[in-house]
Amino acid sequence: MKVVKVKRRSQVLKNPAFGCLKDIPSVNVTRGCLHRCAYCYARVFPETPKNEVQLYENLPEKLEKEIVSRLKRGRKPKAVAFSTASDAFQPNEAILQISFECMKILLKSGVAVSFLTKGRIPEKFFSLFNEHKGLVKPRFGLVSLSSDYRLIFEPRTAPLYLRLRLIEKAAKLGLEPAVRIDPVIPGLTDREEMVESLMRRLAMAGVKEVSVSYLVLRPKVMEQMEKELPYAFWQKIFSVYQGEPWCQVITSATTKLVRKEIREKGYALFKEIGRAFGLTVKICGCKNPDLPFEFCAPWEIKEKMPKQKELFK
Repeated sequence: MKVVKVKRRSQVLKNPAFGCLKDIPSVNVTRGCLHRCAYCYARVFPETPKNEVQLYENLPEKLEKEIVSRLKRGRKPKAVAFSTASDAFQPNEAILQISFECMKILLKSGVAVSFLTKGRIPEKFFSLFNEHKGLVKPRFGLVSLSSDYRLIFEPRTAPLYLRLRLIEKAAKLGLEPAVRIDPVIPGLTDREEMVESLMRRLAMAGVKEVSVSYLVLRPKVMEQMEKELPYAFWQKIFSVYQGEPWCQVITSATTKLVRKEIREKGYALFKEIGRAFGLTVKICGCKNPDLPFEFCAPWEIKEKMPKQKELFK
């Protein structure tokens, strides 16, 4: 896919309309993503281009103006989250450069940065992160150690061994990397032996906390996966969703979840094995609305606080 440079017209720092991150502004460096994961719901958004990735080339300039404006008004955000609908570390030099410039602006302004990635992080980012350790919360997407899994579901992402090395490097720098195991594929990546091997390796890499969620399906995502996965493979996955009602998950009212008893059993397994390796395991509350809510965002930050709260003590 080609990368096309475009101008960002709208405001950069906007709060997502969902769950854990709704009080933290987010930044997407691109519209669309080169990783093209088979399960990605952002690919089916109406505004997502089908045959290209659009890079906001003026993003650093706009971001810096917004940060300066917020500083003048005493409204500096405590944190900014990257990669809610794309990846800041896609395999393209122009994308990586814009990501670097944006993160540098935020960190030098004292704004904390969180990101979720399945990509390759160049060395210059780690040098930047090392200068601002207390302000960086890296999260890595890693569902399975199986190369077959990666080839089927996310073939354009960074190799699994490289992601583990990046996690290890972040841990050695004291960045406290977390891992997001999402989406768990029912009947495939929730098998006990696969969960145990993943948890053991993450603990060895220096991870202390993971968040977990099963694959959620929207109509367009179902079409996308049926088209891109081997037919028999897709049918086996979809069988645990058949007959389940459409429900509200995050901003979509037409979402199917894995049967509740399967998710409860799977999450209990992740928590049990995680504990054995000294890992804190959190279940994504936003994607499991029928289960007790667990907060799994990097920070428990409320940006908007009552301006006169002292008056109400």
